[in-house]
Parts: sequence; structure tokens; C-alpha cells
Amino acid sequence: MSGKAKILVKGIRIMAWMGLLSLLFIMTSAALKKQDRDLIKKVSFNLHHLSDGNDLITLEEIEEKILDTYQIDLRDVKVENLDLENLEEILESEAFIVNAEAYIDSRKRLYVDIDQRIPVLRVMDMKGNNYYLDSEGVRLPMSAHFTARVPIVSGHVTDYQKGVDTLDNSLGSAFRIVKHSRKDPFIESWLDGLNIQSDGEITLLGNVGSFEVIFGTDEDCENKFRKIKSFLTQGLKITGWRDLESINVKFDRQVVTKKKTNA
Repeated sequence: MSGKAKILVKGIRIMAWMGLLSLLFIMTSAALKKQDRDLIKKVSFNLHHLSDGNDLITLEEIEEKILDTYQIDLRDVKVENLDLENLEEILESEAFIVNAEAYIDSRKRLYVDIDQRIPVLRVMDMKGNNYYLDSEGVRLPMSAHFTARVPIVSGHVTDYQKGVDTLDNSLGSAFRIVKHSRKDPFIESWLDGLNIQSDGEITLLGNVGSFEVIFGTDEDCENKFRKIKSFLTQGLKITGWRDLESINVKFDRQVVTKKKTNA
């Protein structure tokens, strides 16, 4: 083989190796870019606030929960490896979260919409228990961030059990009374507390005066609240709230008043 031929072959080999290296570089770059495209690009949590704008749980606590569970930032997870249903279940296992919806858009961005549970009453019983019940009758712990302004149930409160809204006990009765009170904005804003007596009957306390309302059980709630509202808006103009010790709405079609003994 002549010298020129050897030089030509050598040149061809060099070009072939350079071509192969270029191809490998292109393939590696493409693989890295594809891998990068497959990663979650952005994580956005949308925490729906309570009606007064406050929160029982924070975004920081939610992100910490996810990090503790996965041991990795979700932005470092491949789209194909992220189980959205499992993510929703993890979030819904938190006491203050009632629903979580997770989805990924076409640009590999993860969005999570989160609904908080809504406290409707607070229980402070004679055993020292202190907790909320939400609108579905689910027991919630006290929040480290916010104290909900809801009616307080105290006195001889029966122990909490699941399905409290259907149970025939004092806590179930109190829960149903509070649920009924929320149907009327006037009554809802008036009602501050419920005290359960030893016989299971319930008295109500409101934000007008110091008198108590003898309510009885949760039977005929709608009619009893109608009488309370009528008395508060009309009857107090006649009797005056400073002299009252109690009003009784247990009896059909009437409100029985009792004045203070020292009045």
C-alpha cells in the first residue's frame, strides 16, 4: 500500500471515530434531555382556605408530610413514576384535609388542590377532652395555627364515636342542634355554646345577655329555633334581657320565661 493510500485510510478511520463519538454524544445528550423532560417541572399546591380566610393546616406542613413520605422532592420524580392516586390518599390521611385532587398538565407541572375540613363545633368535656367536630361529624384535633370560632359543647358529653350524626346520645344530639343552627345565619351567629345536663337535656347560650335557653333534645329543632329567633328579635323588646335568667322553648307553641330572683 502506498503512502498516500495509508494516509487516506488513516483519515477515514479518524473520521469514522469522530463520527461515532459525535453520534454517542448526540445520543447521550438526547437521553439526558428526554430524562430531564420526564421530570416534574413544577409543584403547585392550592390550599382552599376556610370561609373566614384562615387555615387549620399550612402549606409548609403539607410539603413536609410529602417529603417525609417520599423522601424526595417531587420535582425530582419522573412523571411516569408518580402515583397521583397514592399522593391524594397520603394527603387525605391528614386530619384537617377532607379532599385532595392531583393532576399533571402537558408541561409536566404538578398541581394539587386541597380542601380543608370545616369545624362546626368544639367539644370541651368533663374528662378534659378538647377537639372539634367537622361538618361530617369527623373528630379533629386542635390546630396549632388557628382556633375556630364555633359553638362550644360542654357538660355531660358522651364519648365520641364514628357516625356521631346518627347516634342517640348527648353528643349526637348536640351535633344535630348545631347543624340545624347553621341553616339560619341569625341563629348561627347568635349561638355560642351548648351545655349538656346530667339527664341529657341541653341548654343553649348565646351572645345576647346572660340568660340560658332550655332547649331539651334535638327533636323539633326547626320549630324551637324559630321561637328563639322570634323571641330575640321581638320578645326582648318587651321583657328586656337584663332581667332574664332563662327562656324555655321545649313546649309547643310557647316560650316560657323566668326572671332572675334578685331582679
